[in-house]
Amino acid sequence: MKSAPFVVHQPKSLSEAVKLFAQHGEEAKIIAGGQTLVPMLAMRIATPSILIDVNEVKELNDIVEKADCIEVGAAVSQAQLEDYLSKNISHSLLAVMIPWIAHRPIRNRGTIGGSIAHADPSAELVLALSALNGWVILANHRQQRKVLAEDFFIGALQTDRQMDEVLVKVVFPKLMKNSQFGFTEYGYRHGDFAVVSVAIIKNDHDWIFAYGGIDDTPLVFRQKLASTDEALTFAAHLANTVNVREDPTASSGLRRHLMQSQSELLIKQLDTVKE
Repeated sequence: MKSAPFVVHQPKSLSEAVKLFAQHGEEAKIIAGGQTLVPMLAMRIATPSILIDVNEVKELNDIVEKADCIEVGAAVSQAQLEDYLSKNISHSLLAVMIPWIAHRPIRNRGTIGGSIAHADPSAELVLALSALNGWVILANHRQQRKVLAEDFFIGALQTDRQMDEVLVKVVFPKLMKNSQFGFTEYGYRHGDFAVVSVAIIKNDHDWIFAYGGIDDTPLVFRQKLASTDEALTFAAHLANTVNVREDPTASSGLRRHLMQSQSELLIKQLDTVKE
C-alpha cells in the first residue's frame, strides 16, 4: 500500500517549525527519523496532508553536556547519542541502555525525541528518562515548557504533549559520582521490544528500581535499603505485589518472574562492585 498524498515542509529554525505546526494543526505531523511514522504512512494508519521535516533545525540536533545533565535535541539520532556517550563516561547508565535499542541500522535513523514522543512502555529510552527523573522541553508558537518524565508519560503511547507542541529536547540528569547501576532486559529476540526491562541505581542506601514493559508507563520505586539482602527482599515484594499487565505477548506470571529474576541478577552484580 502507498501512503496518501502529502506536502513536505523543511523549516530551518525552531520558530519556523512551531509556526508551521500551529498553522496546519491536526493536518500536520513532525517527521525526523521516521521509524514509527513512515510505516504508519505506508499502511495509511496515519494520513496527514502536511509533513514537517525537522532534520535541518539546528536547535533540535544539538547534544549539550552540562555539569548535572545532558540535553539532547529531539532530532538527534540514537546512534549519534550512542557514539557521543562511548567517548564520555559521565553518563554511563544511558550508554549501557542505548545498545539494547533494536539494531544499529535502526538507531542510525531512529531519534531520541521520536522514541520519547512515541512513549512505548517497553522502550529503553522511555525507561531511562523515567529512572533518571529526567524531563522534556516542549514548545509551541507562544512558549516553551518543561515537563518531568513522571508527568509526561500518561499511558501506553500517550503523553502530555499538546496538539500544537513540538518536542524540543530531552534532558537526562547525570548520576552522582559514586552511584552504582545496572540494566538488563528480556525479549524473545535480540532487538525486539522488551517483555520486561529493569534498571537499578544505588546511591549508598538510596535505591531506585525502574521497570519497563510491565504497565502502560514505566514504574519507578525509590527506597532506602541498608543491605543487599534488604534489596533482594524489596525486589521480591515488588514482583509479588505490583499490578502487572497481561497481554498476548506475555502472561503476568512470566512478567513477575522476570521482574524478580532480573532484579536479583542486577542486585548481586552491584554487590560485587567494590565501593
